[in-house]
Amino acid sequence: MAAEHHLDISGIAGSGLAGRVTKSDVLSYLESPAAVAAPRPPGPAAPPAARPAGARGATTLIEVPAPVVEPWPGDRVEPWSKIRRLTADHMIMSRRVSAHVNSLFEVDFTRVAQVRATRKSEFAERGVNLTFLAFIVKAVADTLRNHPVVNSAVMGDATVYRRDINIGIAVALDWGLIVPVIKRADELSLLGVARAINDLGERARSKKLTPDEVQRGTFTITNPGGFGSYAGTPIINQPQVAILGVGAIEKRPSVVTLPDGTDTLAIRTKGMFTMAYDHRIVDGADADRFLAELKATLQAFPDSAA
Repeated sequence: MAAEHHLDISGIAGSGLAGRVTKSDVLSYLESPAAVAAPRPPGPAAPPAARPAGARGATTLIEVPAPVVEPWPGDRVEPWSKIRRLTADHMIMSRRVSAHVNSLFEVDFTRVAQVRATRKSEFAERGVNLTFLAFIVKAVADTLRNHPVVNSAVMGDATVYRRDINIGIAVALDWGLIVPVIKRADELSLLGVARAINDLGERARSKKLTPDEVQRGTFTITNPGGFGSYAGTPIINQPQVAILGVGAIEKRPSVVTLPDGTDTLAIRTKGMFTMAYDHRIVDGADADRFLAELKATLQAFPDSAA
């Protein structure tokens, strides 16, 4: 409303929480003599944002001005870095473009933890750190073969089913977020996946990635659980149609059914998966079938795959 009437919202007294300007405040101001006397800028209002090319039938977006923020005494103002500006623009664009929906699955990683414990020293001898993430990337790459819509992209009013399975791994850095890509991850063994994760992560932190290594991803995995988060709702990495968030993997109490059919409480290693997907082309059933197969693969992870 303020933008429509060309009002400087900082000049309106706010009655809301902490002095926020509410709708009623704007209406009261518009009815006041000050608003009538205020000069209006010449010329027509700016047109709404144009519809993206090829987005037939898409809803026109209306630009909303950002709130006016002023630093207070004692505050520290730090200009955004280039990577922070790019990340912010990319995330806002993704929210506008894709119809975000989330599905959550709890996964029992006890079997994966057992395989990891038996193979970790063997991998270490080859200079590779075997993490839970390596098992997840391997299982995701194999599962995507059976669910091509989750490994696709939207092109106008058509769906592009990607031939290659290129898994992006979000890496949090001191100066921002970057997503190096493991190309053709479905063709790699668990050792190959683990080595790629170690290599890309180290070179991301030392700023030694090439432009090609952060491009052409078809599916992204982000791991907020590494910081202790139980679960999260990530934003899709455009132009992909799905992103998997991995919560903290830790020991939790769980109900276990014994061979005689009775139930008991046991300690199991568990974690939460949250997948955000583009509901324009990925239905809930598609996403849940993918997650169910991914869960089953991890809960019965074969020794041969390691």
